[in-house]
Amino acid sequence: MKCDSNRIRRILVRGVNWVGDTIMTYPTLEVLKKLFPQTHISILIQDHLMELWKTFPFVDEIISFKRNRGLGSLFSDLNLASSLRKRKFDLAIIFPRSFHSAFQIFLAGIPIRVGYQNGGRFILLTHRISRGVEIYRIPRIRYYMKLIEPFGNIEKIPSPHIFLRDEDRRWAYETLKDSGLLDGRPIIGLNPGATYGLAKCWYPDRFAELGRRISNKWNATLLIFGKKEEKGIANEIIKILGQKGLDFTGKTTLLQLAALLERCNLLITNDTGTMHVAAAVGTSVIALFGSTDPLTTGPWGEGHLVLKKNLSCSPCLKRICPEDHSCMKLITVDEVEEAVEKKLRDLLRY
Repeated sequence: MKCDSNRIRRILVRGVNWVGDTIMTYPTLEVLKKLFPQTHISILIQDHLMELWKTFPFVDEIISFKRNRGLGSLFSDLNLASSLRKRKFDLAIIFPRSFHSAFQIFLAGIPIRVGYQNGGRFILLTHRISRGVEIYRIPRIRYYMKLIEPFGNIEKIPSPHIFLRDEDRRWAYETLKDSGLLDGRPIIGLNPGATYGLAKCWYPDRFAELGRRISNKWNATLLIFGKKEEKGIANEIIKILGQKGLDFTGKTTLLQLAALLERCNLLITNDTGTMHVAAAVGTSVIALFGSTDPLTTGPWGEGHLVLKKNLSCSPCLKRICPEDHSCMKLITVDEVEEAVEKKLRDLLRY
């Protein structure tokens, strides 16, 4: 499918619904803008993700919506479709593979609608990208990039990058300064939760023991990150770390989170959105993988380390482990501590 960029005046991109996936779509939007430099590009996303697009320079407009349930969802979609029709988009690219995302764009009457072929979406799309078994094994960044391959030659995939504002960096600086943490000691991030289920999570007591060892050996301060729903996990860790840990769970915006992560020497994390935020601000990551596949959703770029056990049941991609959670149980504190020490020696030139 070839398109004359001069005839495509307005493009709508239906964004994904998760923090990590959002960041993994950044390279596709950047390349799309290069392929259609004179085109107005709008991103359509759920309202809780607006923060991640505010500073992104390769989109011209953010259109947000609130996802409702039941009959309210239909009314919302009809109202959204009416608003989108008035904007007269020429082309829509649909990142999610859900029926609902394609249905929203179909209702808007956009003449060219591109997305992955998936079940009942067949009649909703004008151009369907095949999704064979092999595509599930490629990095998610390449997965999204394939949706725009028909529009031109992609010579190089850029790395995801979060464009922080001066105000976000000032907030992070003042926050850490007020806590006495800008005295040269290492700052290590811990992200012990994960949005998509407990199967992705290493254990809070192991995060806490790891943090205790790091603090004692490296005189480091541990910053704990997570959503407000993960406050209980953070509390378990803080009980053990005490004054050696600082809890930011549920206390930051997404750009404030990114600014704090930029200040960290290292992030130790499960497979979750915060992992991708850290990588996108240039912070090294040690990622613990169990039920998910680092080949597809691992941190992008150099300088990161993934710890994973090669088990016959992993990756299972399940929210709750149906067996004994060996994929995470077998990752020991000693093993992660060794990885942290190697990373810190490299990063701090010890």
